[in-house]
Amino acid sequence: MPPTPPLVKGKPNYGWDAPGIMLGMLGVGSVLVAAGVTLAMAEPFPFSQAVGVVLAVAGTVPLTLGLAMLQYGLRGKSRTRDAILDLVTWRGDEVVLDVGTGAGMLMIGAAKRLNAGGRVVGIDIWSAKDLSDNSADATRRNIALEGVTDQAEVRTDDATGLSFPDATFDVILSLLCLHNIEPKTNQTVACREIARVLKPGGRVVIGDYVPTHSYAQALRDAGLDVKRSSAAFGVAGALMWLLVADKPIESGSG
Repeated sequence: MPPTPPLVKGKPNYGWDAPGIMLGMLGVGSVLVAAGVTLAMAEPFPFSQAVGVVLAVAGTVPLTLGLAMLQYGLRGKSRTRDAILDLVTWRGDEVVLDVGTGAGMLMIGAAKRLNAGGRVVGIDIWSAKDLSDNSADATRRNIALEGVTDQAEVRTDDATGLSFPDATFDVILSLLCLHNIEPKTNQTVACREIARVLKPGGRVVIGDYVPTHSYAQALRDAGLDVKRSSAAFGVAGALMWLLVADKPIESGSG
């Protein structure tokens, strides 16, 4: 019998998305609001009350965005994951790709909906600025902790040049990834790659904090049928758009 893998203890850690931006928003917003309230109340110079009000109001914008990002990390991320997975009608035997898997929350969620030989591959280039503690080893630890080692695997791969053959995957998922690809023209390249490795009859679901309409157009140009590209703020509790597109079954195929 093969050796039993070592037991991994602890809780999975799915990290904080764009931690530097989140902390910056919270810090700047808090300072502006505090300074504004102080000026408005103390009135140390003429028109200081008006200046204070302006500063406080201006500070609420980054503070609100920062709090939304904090809430997303605490609660909204898991709700968004479930919403994305619910947009797929699962058989259980699908071959799935998660583009920009990060700490693996979406990949692991998909793995838990698989059986009968289904498997999911999560790819990333592991950028620390996009997600805290972003590494393949950390993701593998989450996979072990969640008990889906047999259904999930992690690879280092670039969305603009996927190393998989054409028509490899039944389902392709992505959450908060494509906006990070620079220059922006390469986002279209990534969408073409997604369309290339998706099987006829397969589905792609993309979530991002920027509008997904440009991704939708790129996928249309690649031959996919876009079913949805719309806001999902209520699901995420933060900025979020969801895109759903299907690859038509080729004429004459079974």
